[in-house]
Amino acid sequence: MTVDRLLPRALTAALFWTCGTQAATVCRTDANLDVPADGEGLYVNFVTGVSARSEGQVPGFDLDVYAMQVSNPAGQMKFYWGPSTNPGAGVVTSGDTYAVLAEGDTVGPASTFSRAAAGGVTAAWQAGVTGFLGTRFRHEGNGGTVVYGWVRLVTQPPLGFPATIVDWCYEDSGAAIVIALPDALFADGFEEVP
Repeated sequence: MTVDRLLPRALTAALFWTCGTQAATVCRTDANLDVPADGEGLYVNFVTGVSARSEGQVPGFDLDVYAMQVSNPAGQMKFYWGPSTNPGAGVVTSGDTYAVLAEGDTVGPASTFSRAAAGGVTAAWQAGVTGFLGTRFRHEGNGGTVVYGWVRLVTQPPLGFPATIVDWCYEDSGAAIVIALPDALFADGFEEVP
């Protein structure tokens, strides 16, 4: 084997050797989940990839995007993070106003989060946008570690519906994550998105 073939293989092996036990960015790139505009909406578990229209069908769900039926006007998009024992929450700009994040933004321990469901302000999401919702949730498959990630949503005015959960990524170690689309994350060719 020539040196020009051996060197890239050695570098790749060294990279995996040193990074093999390091944290990983986990992404679901093919979700494209339509969110029903009703009081149940869609429950999603980011670790297992399971989604369904009722809480009982998605053990350990991390986010429920739903249409609040008793709001004025009725049908406004809202986010529900589960029982208070769950650390799930979304990034806010201030108070309980959920932020629409962009590529390059960071979600992590230094971010400001809210668990507000009915009282959460989602006006920016209701206006119709393609953006990223920063998240914090418990990774049930990783010893219950609190992890940080993002969910890409496409919403439509005037209340946020129809809505689609396009994809999501999270950092499985509990470290902060920079929002980057999966094809940009893995452009170096060393890893592939599942």
